[in-house]
Amino acid sequence: MKNKSGTAFLALILIITGVVVTLENFRFINGISRHWPVLMLILGTGFSLLYFQKQRKDPVLIWLGAFIGLLGIFFYYLNFTTWKSLSHDWPVFLLVTGISFIPVAASKKKMIYVLSSLSFITLFLIFFLVFTVSSKLWPLSFLFLGVDLLIIEYVNRIQNIKSS
Repeated sequence: MKNKSGTAFLALILIITGVVVTLENFRFINGISRHWPVLMLILGTGFSLLYFQKQRKDPVLIWLGAFIGLLGIFFYYLNFTTWKSLSHDWPVFLLVTGISFIPVAASKKKMIYVLSSLSFITLFLIFFLVFTVSSKLWPLSFLFLGVDLLIIEYVNRIQNIKSS
C-alpha cells in the first residue's frame, strides 16, 4: 500500500509540473521555470525517506538523497545569481559530495564514510582557494592534504589498536 501512495504522489507532482510549465510556455504565468530545482529537493527528500522506510537500510539511498537535495539548493542559488559563476564555483560539487557522506557516516557509524567526507571537503577547500580566491594560495593544498593524511593515519592506528 505504501508503494501505491508513493506512486500517486509522484504522479501528482509530475502532472502539476507539466501543467504549470505548459502554462508558462504559453505565457499565462511567468517566472516558474526558475524554480525547477524544487523538483531536485523533492527527489532528494524522497530518496532519504526511502532509506528510513526500508528494512535493509542501503547507504546509497541516504547519500543520493543528500546529494540531489544539496545540488538542488546549489542550482537554486545559480538560478538567482548567474550560471556564469559556475566556471569558478565548480569546486562546490566536491563540497556537495563530501557533505553527502555525513548522513551516511552518522547512520552507519563507519569511519570510512567520515574519511570520504573529509577527503572531498579537503579537495573542495584546495580547489576553491586556488580557483576562486587566489591562485597564489595553491601551496595551502599541501597543508590541507597533509592534515587529511594525518587524520587518516590516526584513524587507522585507532582501528588497529581496537582490532588487536
